[in-house]
Amino acid sequence: MIIIDLEWNQPTAPLPEDDPDYFAGDIIEIGAVKVDSTYRVTDRFRELVRPEILPVLTASVKKLTRISQEELRMKGTFREVFPRFLQWCGDDLLFGEWGTSDELALRQNAEAYGIELPDGVAFRDLQEKFDRDYLYEEQRCSLGRAVEIMGVRIKGAHDALYDCINTALIYEKWMPDTLDILNPAQEEEELT
Repeated sequence: MIIIDLEWNQPTAPLPEDDPDYFAGDIIEIGAVKVDSTYRVTDRFRELVRPEILPVLTASVKKLTRISQEELRMKGTFREVFPRFLQWCGDDLLFGEWGTSDELALRQNAEAYGIELPDGVAFRDLQEKFDRDYLYEEQRCSLGRAVEIMGVRIKGAHDALYDCINTALIYEKWMPDTLDILNPAQEEEELT
C-alpha cells in the first residue's frame, strides 16, 4: 500500500462541496510512502508542484504549509509531476489517506489537467478505520491527535511527506491489534 498526502492551494472564495463547480484546490505538494505489511516505510516520494489553475498561493495556505510562492516557481506542473509519481508507484495503486479529501483533490486535479487515472486506483480512509476500530468513535480524529494518542513522534504537520510518515507510524504501532487493511475482503467479512 502507498500512504498518500496532498497539500493544495485553495480558492479564495470556495464554493460549497455540493456545488457542481466545486474545486477543492490546485495541488502544490505530493507526499507518499510505500509501506510493507507491517506498515514500515520502505520508500518515500515528495515533490512540490507549481499550480496553474490557482497560481497565486493564498496567505492561509502559505502559513499552513510553510511553502512559498518562490519555492514553486521553478517546480514542475501537475501534468509533469503526477506521471513521475505514478511511475514511482509502479503497480501498487492502493492508496491509504487520512480522511477522504486527498482522493477528491487528486481526482479533481487529474480531470482538470486532462490526466486519466490508471485502472485499479483505490483509496482507503485510514482516519475512519482508526476512529472506528481503535477509538470506537464516529467523531473524526485529526492526524495530530492520533499521533498524540498513539505516542508516536510527530514530524512537520501539513507537510505532505511527514503526514504520510506519521500515518505509517500510527498504523505500524497499532496494526498488530486490529484488522489488516491491506486485505479489504477480510475487513468486509469482519463488518458483516
